[in-house]
Amino acid sequence: MKKLSLVPILLAALVVVSCSRKTPEFVHSIPDDAIAVVSLHPMQLHTKSKINTFASIKERVKDEIWGQILEDPLSSGLMMDEYAYVFVKMEEQAPIIGVVSGMKDVNKFETTLSKIREDISSDFQVNEIYTWIQPDKKGIIGWNEDQMIVLLSPDGDEFETSYFTGSLDRMFSPVKEESITSLVDFKDFLGKMKDLNLWISSDDMFAVIKKMMGDKMPDFPMSLYHNYAQVYVDFANGAMNISGETHFSEEVEKNIEEFLVMKPELNSHMMNLAPGNNLLVALAGSMDMEKMQEMVKKFAPPELDTVSNKVEMAMGMEIEDLLQSISGDFVITINALDAEAMIPVELFIGVGVNGKALQEKLMATVGSMVPLEEEGDFFIINIQGNEIYSGIVNDILVVTNVKGYKEAVKGGSFENSLADSKFSEFATGSMGMYVDLDLDDYPGLVRNMLDQNPQRSQWVKRLTDPFDYLGISAGNYQSKMVVKTSDPSENSLYTILKVVDFPR
Repeated sequence: MKKLSLVPILLAALVVVSCSRKTPEFVHSIPDDAIAVVSLHPMQLHTKSKINTFASIKERVKDEIWGQILEDPLSSGLMMDEYAYVFVKMEEQAPIIGVVSGMKDVNKFETTLSKIREDISSDFQVNEIYTWIQPDKKGIIGWNEDQMIVLLSPDGDEFETSYFTGSLDRMFSPVKEESITSLVDFKDFLGKMKDLNLWISSDDMFAVIKKMMGDKMPDFPMSLYHNYAQVYVDFANGAMNISGETHFSEEVEKNIEEFLVMKPELNSHMMNLAPGNNLLVALAGSMDMEKMQEMVKKFAPPELDTVSNKVEMAMGMEIEDLLQSISGDFVITINALDAEAMIPVELFIGVGVNGKALQEKLMATVGSMVPLEEEGDFFIINIQGNEIYSGIVNDILVVTNVKGYKEAVKGGSFENSLADSKFSEFATGSMGMYVDLDLDDYPGLVRNMLDQNPQRSQWVKRLTDPFDYLGISAGNYQSKMVVKTSDPSENSLYTILKVVDFPR
């Protein structure tokens, strides 16, 4: 008899549970013409931040209602243990900002409102579906036993009360086909949410930009509707993680290659040539220069001509020749030196090149100002006894003060390169960045310079001591950012609040 395996049964159960997780009914109130939605989980944020333990924050909160919510969010009567949503939609007159939240205890909620003004209940307007109050012309609050809706506008004078009540009528009795939950991309967003999240639609936003720019709006060869962006923020112990996704429409997908000027990945030769042994700062990217030139021709503003003239004067090359001489790959790294030196760091700049035109122009300019020697494929620049190497390796023009670099890359790569460093975690896209935030890793000369100004030193240490490093990876479709904190057992949101918590 065949034995039953629990693994597939458990996996199937997990799938069923995750797929059957129902979206709360109040989310259907958000209209499908919202251009942006922020969602946040109040109780998760409250627990992770320990915001009620910050005395200085409590001192600033003079309002009784906010003081109460700060101590106990659930006392508000709202469903704080479920996601709340803030959305923006555009009307002809002005933008509308809306807040949608679930209701846990309507009596507690009305008691909370009474703390604004004792007799506030006398202004409550009640109909068959919901109760509402308009504290001022800028907005309205509506609620029933299931949810709360707030609508407001920065230009409240533009809207009559009838506009707000009409909107509440539709939102408290939503047509699901006209709800944001009818959009496939928003449903996808709902299933991925973390502590704090952002969803953006290009639809009405594109119309707003078009209205603002008028005749200056570039003529795109496709419709830019039905494109979406999603951003997720997760406050974990020891790190804040931010991830982003871009979802293009089918029409844009078919034509997108013309506009994606970033290459899918970084140049691996470049990564292997850049030093990363004591990495402090790194920035790398890869662009498709042919596409970039086409984009510039189509959409560049007239002011770019002035910039081009300045570049030509500085480089001694026509801008077209300069763009043709580079491949679009670049990297900059700064590494700490183990020993003290006049220049306490190792600098490295790498630029992808097509041929030797850029190197020849660059060396001709440098050679007219400082001593210059040529050794094989490398030039050695001598500045006050400090040697700087410049050469082309694997189609990468390198400029660096790393001692012995010319010999170190004879095999085509550098030992302990950028590819072997922490930067490699952020080298998965078209661009990557890494910044070491631990001051102890920086040369003594840098720390001593900070100590010469105690006030500045205090500020810098306050901002950097709680953190280990910052890393960013960005691509055409996905991106991520990680802020690593110094204490892996402490939640990153609490760490951040401690940094910005300034006692009065």
